[in-house]
Amino acid sequence: MISSGRRRRPAPGDVKALAVDVDGTLTDESRRVNLDAVKALREVQDSGVPVMLASGNVLPIAYALSNYLGLTGPIIAENGGIVTHGQRIWILGHPEVPRKAYEHLVKKMPAERLFTDRWRETEIGLKRDVDLERVREVLKGWEVEVQTTGWAVHIMERGMNKFFGVRRACELLGISVQNTAAIGDSDNDEMMIRECGWGVAVVNAFEGSKAAASFVAKGMNGSGVVEGLAWLRLIRR
Repeated sequence: MISSGRRRRPAPGDVKALAVDVDGTLTDESRRVNLDAVKALREVQDSGVPVMLASGNVLPIAYALSNYLGLTGPIIAENGGIVTHGQRIWILGHPEVPRKAYEHLVKKMPAERLFTDRWRETEIGLKRDVDLERVREVLKGWEVEVQTTGWAVHIMERGMNKFFGVRRACELLGISVQNTAAIGDSDNDEMMIRECGWGVAVVNAFEGSKAAASFVAKGMNGSGVVEGLAWLRLIRR
C-alpha cells in the first residue's frame, strides 16, 4: 500500500543506501531475527548498496549485530545519538539533560532503567512496563524527547532522532539522504521514514510511522522488510 503524499516507487538504481531498524522490524515479538530478511539484506549489501542498522539500542549490541549479519554500512545507535563507521565513532547526542531529567523523574515515580544502560552514552533507556504517559507528564517542560519503541522507553535530548544519525551516516558515505531509503516500525523510526528519500513501514508499525511511509508492507516484521526491499527495487521477488 502506498501512502498518500509520498514519493512514488523508486526506479532501479535510485536507492543508493538503506537504513533499517532492528527491534520489531528485523525481529519478531520474541526478538528473534528473521533469517529471510537477513538473507535479503545481504543481497542488497552485495549489490553495492550500503546497509545501515539504525537502532535505539546501545552501540556494542548494534555493532555486534551489524557485523554478524555481514553488513558494512555505518551503524546508528541510541536513536541517532551515536554513529560509527570504519572503526571511528561520532557522538552526536548530549547526555546531560536526559540524565538530569531522569533524576527528576525517579523522585516522582518508579522508573527502572534497562540492563543495557550500563553501556548507554547519550540517553536514558527505561523498561517498557513504565507508565509512558506518566513519564511524559512528569517531564513536560524539560528539553527532552520521550519515545517508545514497544521494547523500551527512551529519554533523549530534544531534537535527537534516528534521522539525525542517518543524515550523518549518509554524509560519511557521500550519499544524499534523498537517495536513501529507511525501513522501520516504531515512534523512533517515524522521522527517518518521513525524511529519507523513501520510507517503508512494516504492517505492525505504529500509526505515525505508517502515515509517514511511502509504502506500507502487508507483512509483519522481517517478512515486511523483504516486501519493502522488493518495492524499493533492491531485490527481485
